[in-house]
Amino acid sequence: MNLDANKIIGSQKRSILDVQNYSVGLKRANQSLILSVSFSIIKGEIFGIAGESGSGKTLLTLSMFGLHNAARLEGGDVYFDDKKIIENGIKVVDTKNLALRIGFILQDPFSSLNPSVRIGRQIAEAIYLAKGKSPTSSENCAAVYELLSEVGIPDPQNAYDQYPDQFSGGMRQRIVIAIALSQDPELLIADEPTTALDASTQRKIIDLIVDRSRQRGLSVILVSHNLALLGATVDRVAVMKSGKILDIFNPRKIKSADVKPYTKTLFDGLQGVTHRIKKDLKGTHEKYEYFSSSPLIDIKNIKKTFSSSILRKSANFSLSNIDLEIYAGEVVGFLGESGSGKSTLASIITNLIVPNAGTYKYKGQNVFSYSSRQLKKFKSNVQMIFQDPYGSLNPRYNIRSTINEALLIHEPDLSSAAREQKIVQLLDDVGLDNTALKKFPHEFSGGQRQRIAIARAMSVDPEMLVCDEPLSSLDVSTQAQILTLFSALLGQKKITMIFITHDINVAQILCDRVYILSNGRIVEHGETQSVLSNPQHEYTSKLIDAVY
Repeated sequence: MNLDANKIIGSQKRSILDVQNYSVGLKRANQSLILSVSFSIIKGEIFGIAGESGSGKTLLTLSMFGLHNAARLEGGDVYFDDKKIIENGIKVVDTKNLALRIGFILQDPFSSLNPSVRIGRQIAEAIYLAKGKSPTSSENCAAVYELLSEVGIPDPQNAYDQYPDQFSGGMRQRIVIAIALSQDPELLIADEPTTALDASTQRKIIDLIVDRSRQRGLSVILVSHNLALLGATVDRVAVMKSGKILDIFNPRKIKSADVKPYTKTLFDGLQGVTHRIKKDLKGTHEKYEYFSSSPLIDIKNIKKTFSSSILRKSANFSLSNIDLEIYAGEVVGFLGESGSGKSTLASIITNLIVPNAGTYKYKGQNVFSYSSRQLKKFKSNVQMIFQDPYGSLNPRYNIRSTINEALLIHEPDLSSAAREQKIVQLLDDVGLDNTALKKFPHEFSGGQRQRIAIARAMSVDPEMLVCDEPLSSLDVSTQAQILTLFSALLGQKKITMIFITHDINVAQILCDRVYILSNGRIVEHGETQSVLSNPQHEYTSKLIDAVY
């Protein structure tokens, strides 16, 4: 480890968190996963933790405060504000006593919110616990409105009475951030806080966290696989690999820092990842040409209105006059800010929701008039990979059962041996070995869960994949691996793909064409390179300019 970089910055400054030789495993595992980790964070510092998916970032940060149910403490000491909370791997302070001093922004916003309680009430309860203001008081309501506005939720008065499922993934993350900030914590632990957000919203949220830190002396642990974000934001960053911290250094001085080869490779890879992936993909996915005169998907004048008003004042959120055509073998990207309507459009395409008006033809047939037999075939042919991998996996099923269930429904004639062989191969395709078969979703990192969701979707050999932010939980190197996998599938099986993403670089790598959505409307579309290199709409330019 770079010992000089690990020293507390400034001899007169006190540490808010001091971790010494800390080791953690999983209750179901026999080996340690976090191995003798040591680091200190001073008051007011923004400290980043980087590493590939599965390196132990989330396990490290959450286990110290009792928020990782599968964790087994094995050794080491942890001090919070000079008070020992863990001694020799044993808790000596009840974590409930720290709850009002530490704010948490977890990777999965939906599982952090109560689906049966209105979001305003959830924030109000957090304010009540921290400051004693009655949840029904006008003072509390005003504080909730201020927090919602501060994290970028339009029309806070209307949003107050909505439920979590009425918001997009990105907006749910903003609500979680509002709850975390409502207590004015001394330490804020943000575990991939911008994973589900588009580039422009990422900047707003990160700027908000940084501003709070600087103004109030709030210490922040920012866990992320987005190296560009960390490089532009944190004071120091710790690089983790296989449960160990390899280096701690100022990311803006990496060229002069004495760091391990892995660290340099990780950060150098950030600069060359686009070229490297394009090189890997070369020859596996040739540019799409219009071989067929009829589209695989033909959508005309689709409109969808919801009863809630959470994105625009005095109007219901809707998709308006959506027209699109997608041809067999084509990769089409949907780009836009969180809440622009990308996921709603994807849900219509997969027939998960029905629009208020418009027509939708798949292979020339009206999807909305399918018989039950046609609908079952359609659901096998059109598979969706959701934005939230944890929410799309049954927590009571191990991974073998999760994938096996799809095979039993759509390929009932396969023998048990053939199913087992296919499951193992699918896991290998997405970078997991057969040791994952007996594990449950909560035992994996966010990135690993997304790989499992991809394997399940591919298990029935679909004609089309609708991918709703499938790379949002993955680190740079794993993104390259999954993109290469997607490209191989496109070349081998001629799969059609709809790729919803907020990552401009990913769209440039993979997509033949892109549609740009804003406020439920398509504002621009065309060949990917043409649209992104020479945008004609101001909104498209804003998306591109916001990229780190």
